[in-house]
Amino acid sequence: MSATPQFKIEILDPAIHRREEFACESPELTEFLHTRARKEAKSRTSACFVLVPVADPGQIVGYYTLSATSIELEKLPVELTKKLPRYPRLPATLLGRLARALAFKGQGIGDLLMVDALKRSYENSSVIGSVAVVVDPKDAPAAKFYGAFGFQSLDGQKMFLPMKAVPEWLGLEKKDEP
Repeated sequence: MSATPQFKIEILDPAIHRREEFACESPELTEFLHTRARKEAKSRTSACFVLVPVADPGQIVGYYTLSATSIELEKLPVELTKKLPRYPRLPATLLGRLARALAFKGQGIGDLLMVDALKRSYENSSVIGSVAVVVDPKDAPAAKFYGAFGFQSLDGQKMFLPMKAVPEWLGLEKKDEP
């Protein structure tokens, strides 16, 4: 007998999700969800995904955003670039924001959000090319959190996880690579 999921992740819908109730440790991340997430989604500059309880689908437990970015080839490790095209910039996926509501601290919500973001990034990389997932941690604890998922330094501030490493971190089967 399988357990019923406690949470689900879906695209932000301002008509359903109560953004104004969300609060996390970061005033900037709280403010983003309250005032900018909907606008960025509407302009297609980022996609915002929310984690909600199945029992209360209007409540936002956490969220993350994804968008397109690029990485300078010269900033990547040589062992990664050996089999990549020699373009000056390569396509990547930006995990721009990730936040968990204060009320759910210590419940593994950040891990749930990260796993979903990585899985979604990996699945979409076969449709829209992306060689890595990039993050820009706002502080040392955030960098430590991303490092636990295999992210490594890109340029002293930003971090990256090669897309080919995502299935290993998630326990997925690798897609056939050309």
